Amino acid sequence: MSTLSAQAALARCVAWDAVTSLGESAAETLLLLRAGLCNVTESRFVDAAGKRVMLCRAPTVPPEIAGVERIEMLGHDALDGLCMRLRDAGRDVRDAIKGRRPALLCLCLSAHFAGDEVIRRLRECFGAVFSGIELEVFPFGRAAGAPALARAVQRLDEGRLVIWGGVDSLHDWRVLDALERSHRLLTDDNIDGVRPGEAAAFVALEAARGRTDVGVYGIGAGREPYPVGTEATSRAAGLNGALDRALRALRAAGERSNAWLLDASHEDYATHELQNVIPRLADVLGLRAGLNMPLKELGDPGAAAMPLLAVLAAEGWRLGIAEDDTAVLTGCSDDGARGAVLLGATEAGEGRAT
Repeated sequence: MSTLSAQAALARCVAWDAVTSLGESAAETLLLLRAGLCNVTESRFVDAAGKRVMLCRAPTVPPEIAGVERIEMLGHDALDGLCMRLRDAGRDVRDAIKGRRPALLCLCLSAHFAGDEVIRRLRECFGAVFSGIELEVFPFGRAAGAPALARAVQRLDEGRLVIWGGVDSLHDWRVLDALERSHRLLTDDNIDGVRPGEAAAFVALEAARGRTDVGVYGIGAGREPYPVGTEATSRAAGLNGALDRALRALRAAGERSNAWLLDASHEDYATHELQNVIPRLADVLGLRAGLNMPLKELGDPGAAAMPLLAVLAAEGWRLGIAEDDTAVLTGCSDDGARGAVLLGATEAGEGRAT
């Protein structure tokens, strides 16, 4: 058992689920990911060279569905899965919201999906799963998970079901066109690019009282002054700052982590950023640490990145196949926003940090 678990968790993770390009659930996604599968397929989008754009597409959504309808379907399916997982945990959704304020969802979204009309539609769609659900939207891309989680933790004592999560799809012409124009779209001719993906991932939270099987132990945010696309060289100041804040409990416990789930994709920029971060982590990087980058196989899920990484870590603990009893997650947005989260579990999986 981790000594980290003896410290006060910020929140307890009660249930979780996700829909990704590899699976209709968190379990399916994690097991297929560990099997080395990658669901890359041709899309109906054509690039400037006349070639079809390759991307990672969720099998739950038909390829002809686009825009906000795609976001609705992804989010609805993942929330429906979360309901089933809540029931499995002995928390019937009807009982969880009966006589209480509506469920609150702190939702990570891309900025171009954060308009009033889109949010109204999402509230109606998600309301079919959680009646009267309220949304707080964080339209900050891949790093949105950190401020959204911090806000969710703040609101745990309001007598309602609190959910943290995100949904996003890069299967949008505006996004693909912008990536191609900036030479950031992964193709056969451009290996320094982003592989478009999509996902929806959600975690139900409650205040941490007593034993915490899976808990949130640290949240950090920062801002990189020289993000991707700028001419100046990044020293990873933003990501270092976010990790320093998120890992305070890990350092206070004198522990290291072998499980690092990073949102880095195929871009050289992300590799260089990590090279600047690693020397600062010498005291907390486990001796058998693996720097895992699941988005290379799953595709870039945009604003759903950090909730998705959290779901993968939590599912590893649930299935007993985790690499450690702590996990460090990162999220890096194109505009320079940076986020980091520290999770911990009472029971370890395959390995322990030494």
